Amino acid sequence: MNFLRTVFALCTGFASYRPYRDLPVTTSLKHLLKLVLFLAFVLVVGSIPLAIDGIDRFAAKFDEHHPNFSIHDGKIVTQAAQPVSWGDNNLRFILDTTNAVPKPDPTAAYGVLFTSDSFLYWMTPPNDAGTGASTNSEPVSRLQSLRGFPDGAIDGAYFRRLIHAMLWLFVPIGWVTIVVAGLLCCLLQAYFFALVASILERSMPSPLKLPQLLNIAIHAATPPAIVVTIYLVMRLHGINMWLVYLIVYGIFLVGASNACRDPIRRPEPPPAPDDFM
Repeated sequence: MNFLRTVFALCTGFASYRPYRDLPVTTSLKHLLKLVLFLAFVLVVGSIPLAIDGIDRFAAKFDEHHPNFSIHDGKIVTQAAQPVSWGDNNLRFILDTTNAVPKPDPTAAYGVLFTSDSFLYWMTPPNDAGTGASTNSEPVSRLQSLRGFPDGAIDGAYFRRLIHAMLWLFVPIGWVTIVVAGLLCCLLQAYFFALVASILERSMPSPLKLPQLLNIAIHAATPPAIVVTIYLVMRLHGINMWLVYLIVYGIFLVGASNACRDPIRRPEPPPAPDDFM
């Protein structure tokens, strides 16, 4: 409950940051860790339906005009004439156990090339107009052995079973990856702001100290992180999430810093001569 109250306070106003200004930095780091753990869990859980929808679309595209072939003991078994290609310029599949196709098709944005005992998947950088793959760019590819993959007919249902069985492994790995990346990103930006601001604060009448600035910068990451997480879970397209994060972070960072600065104490004027009468 204390964590939720802290999150609510940090999102409701700049003056709410004043109690957190003089906390030990370790306390601020604990808050950041709890925040990133919670938001990373929300992102991972929210991405499960997206991953399932993505593999369903991948499987449906694969089943369109695909040749009959299967995998047995890490080898492709088929009677289809080769090489054979299906799909479109966005996602293309190639079956060639004779290795007559030495490299992926650069006209397709994404694709998978099945060889006799492995598969090669690639991504071709888009062209300058953003309308498709660029024929002038070399695809980024990686070769993966088929050893260890379960035997069976290769079709859309095969990929669905494979991904569903591996979700239990992808979820914790994705959670840990997001947590580590989020912590590093927040800490780097907080330390950078605190160092730069501490230099600028030297010329201020009531300067904030480096630990105080660091506490403010760490806690100010709460509102933008929540906003970006909500946008990602809602699957909003056409929004620059990094720009949204920087704008919200900058607003709370500047506002909280000004609200946490001690008021300037002006010296009292000397008493007038009439005050002694």
